[in-house]
Amino acid sequence: MSVKAYSAPGKALIAGGYLVLDPLYNSYVTALSARMHAVVQNGPSSDHSQITVKSPQFQGEWVYDIGTDHSTIEAASASNPFLAATVSTVLGYVQPSSKFNIVVTIYSDPGFHSQENTTAVESANKHKRFLYHQQAIHEVPKTGLGLSAGLVSVVCAALLGHFGDFSQNVIHNTAQIAHCIAQKKIGSGFDVAAAVYGSIMYRRFEPSLISLAVGGNRDGLTHLIDSDWNFNHAPCTLPPHVRILMGDIQGGSETPKLVSKVLQWRADQPQESLAIYTALNQANQDLMDSLAALHHHHSANEHEYMAAINYLHNKSIASVELYLGLQPALKTTLAPFLAVTDAISRIRSNLRKMTRACGAEIEPIPQTKLLNDCGTLRGCLGGVVPGAGGYDAISLLVIDSSIESIVECTSTDARFSRVAWLDLHEQKSGLVQERSEDYQGLD
Repeated sequence: MSVKAYSAPGKALIAGGYLVLDPLYNSYVTALSARMHAVVQNGPSSDHSQITVKSPQFQGEWVYDIGTDHSTIEAASASNPFLAATVSTVLGYVQPSSKFNIVVTIYSDPGFHSQENTTAVESANKHKRFLYHQQAIHEVPKTGLGLSAGLVSVVCAALLGHFGDFSQNVIHNTAQIAHCIAQKKIGSGFDVAAAVYGSIMYRRFEPSLISLAVGGNRDGLTHLIDSDWNFNHAPCTLPPHVRILMGDIQGGSETPKLVSKVLQWRADQPQESLAIYTALNQANQDLMDSLAALHHHHSANEHEYMAAINYLHNKSIASVELYLGLQPALKTTLAPFLAVTDAISRIRSNLRKMTRACGAEIEPIPQTKLLNDCGTLRGCLGGVVPGAGGYDAISLLVIDSSIESIVECTSTDARFSRVAWLDLHEQKSGLVQERSEDYQGLD
């Protein structure tokens, strides 16, 4: 069996926080250039089946001895629930008929973790470069870009790719089940979907579809994974010259606790929560529609589109809105961009209402101030606390040519002292097969 390599992207949930848990609502997920990687190959011959996962970056190794019925997996080393669930689910689906010894080596791009106390290592041909840490993987702070979803998805792809050719949908369905087993709950699944399909407008599958499999019932697992889950993963991409800018604020939030508070509030206050959900959904949909309108605007009148881009490059939204009062003719040119800003503003307003109503710190006061300050930056169309909110990160939509000046001017501005801008961009592709030779020399 030849060596194979795969990678899967991280994510940012731009629109859809909390609504993404409900199959009624669409969300907007941007795939990011930070990717998880897996290289798979045969290990040395053995008298029993075994799967070994290695992480040179974190000096980690997890060895799984496989029982003859493939249902009993014993970790012969330190446990990792995400890897264990992935191995178990893949074997439950494939049900290999002969012995095997597989070695999977995993790598993560720098954007997923804190970069303190690291050493950069390049592959032999210098096509890949990773940061090697002095601490174990569980001791290094994460940045909230979907590390576990990317890990499960890319290891699923590696193992399935080793056993044969499987469709993107099979990889996705297998990864969703494995990720839910590892988390001991059925999440929204947008992070796994983005890892597999890339930037998407996402509407989740019905949770009941996989509840038995997540609960440990393997009967019908193959049929379940091969079936149509009837969920939306329509590809999307940000408009030309509009980029996502992620800022790590070196904080951290416990997403399960935030989600639990929101779900309890929704159960206790159905009318109040429905009103906020409805308004938030409309704002989310307006953002998606306004981004689509910018694509159309660029196609229909590129000259006018670029004139607006060049104007906004050197203006903050606050100054633009003030200037429009004196120059009404400019409003037509800039209106499609200001529609994005307006939708983001209404998304944030409704998330703050939810914060006050349920007590979960979705957009806490320090984040509100920080995002408001970001609105004064030249070239910034607006920003949100992505995903479940809290203190993990902020996410801005900005004019691409403004990024360098944003990074430079905020480096000396005390208002942004806790923000570390991440060197990331949208990467609309999801799971891809890489060249295995690009990883040689990294062990």
